[in-house]
Amino acid sequence: TKSRSRLNAFHEVKDQDAFVPEGEIDLLIPPPPRLGNTIVDLEDVSITLGDRTLFRHMNLSLEEGQCTGVVGKNGVGKSTLLKICLQQLEPTSGKAILGKQVKINYIDQSRMQLDGTGSLLDEISDGNEKIEFGDENIGARAYLRRFLFSDERINERVDLLSGGEHARLMLAKVLKTGGNLIVLDEPTNDLDLQSLRILEEALAAFRGTILVVSHDRYFLDRICDQIVAFEDDGVKVTPGNFSYYLEKRQARENAARAQATAANRSAKKRSSNKKEKPRKLTMAEAKELETLEDKAMEADDVVTTLQEKLSSPDIQTDFEQIPVIMAELEAAKKVADELINRWEFLEEVKANSPMK
Repeated sequence: TKSRSRLNAFHEVKDQDAFVPEGEIDLLIPPPPRLGNTIVDLEDVSITLGDRTLFRHMNLSLEEGQCTGVVGKNGVGKSTLLKICLQQLEPTSGKAILGKQVKINYIDQSRMQLDGTGSLLDEISDGNEKIEFGDENIGARAYLRRFLFSDERINERVDLLSGGEHARLMLAKVLKTGGNLIVLDEPTNDLDLQSLRILEEALAAFRGTILVVSHDRYFLDRICDQIVAFEDDGVKVTPGNFSYYLEKRQARENAARAQATAANRSAKKRSSNKKEKPRKLTMAEAKELETLEDKAMEADDVVTTLQEKLSSPDIQTDFEQIPVIMAELEAAKKVADELINRWEFLEEVKANSPMK
């Protein structure tokens, strides 16, 4: 199943040691209620707010057992997309359908708060010994132990918790609500590593549907099997995790560059074929040709450096820097293409120049 695939992927991510708690972690999210055939479907959806169009003609379907990650720089429309999916906002055109059997658990920073200075038990269950967990009642203390709280800490005051304990208690509070569609808006911002791993494990084992906005590449790699990316030229929906999306984006860029280069060369060749007589290089062209190949290779090295920078983990989690570097990369590619095309043209003129 997709849920099992996500769980397996969680344990297989390279260079990230899996968090192993002391003892077994039981279910952290209640089993989801049954979903119907339709969960969320966007059909040819466009949205304009004021005089700004955020996206056009988007088609998106969320399926049972699927985790969809939404990525893009700030202000491009990610939260607006969530509101449309949840029918909190009508699209300007197109159709947004929310299934009748969908029960939403919406988790954003406003919900990731704790109420007061009572005990952990007060916070999670208003002091009761039982909490609702899906279709059953379970012990509140047992549930808190699933989030690695000892019996002694369960009676502790909330305002005396460490930062990591505070984060784990917040997760326990919001995840126990359950639902069959969990929507998370930047859930990892204030989580320490241990709390983040607990959230990843919980979501990976969840059998419902997940929609999450995040800037955290590794988090998206661990749990997602579909990416919705807000790019400069529109919204792209790609199956797979975030790393696979990056590979596909780079492949698109390389293909577009190759196509543009081929078209440019073809046009130059057609233009060259129309010339009636071959000619010699001018003195200026001959001097230019002496250094042109080195300049073209240096420009190509700049392209390679920027591509490597764009693929680095630090940059891929910084969605403010990504468009800046992509703009630099496009400019560098243009310079490299122009130099290479110029070098090839002058070499062709030189090769076809008439003999004395």
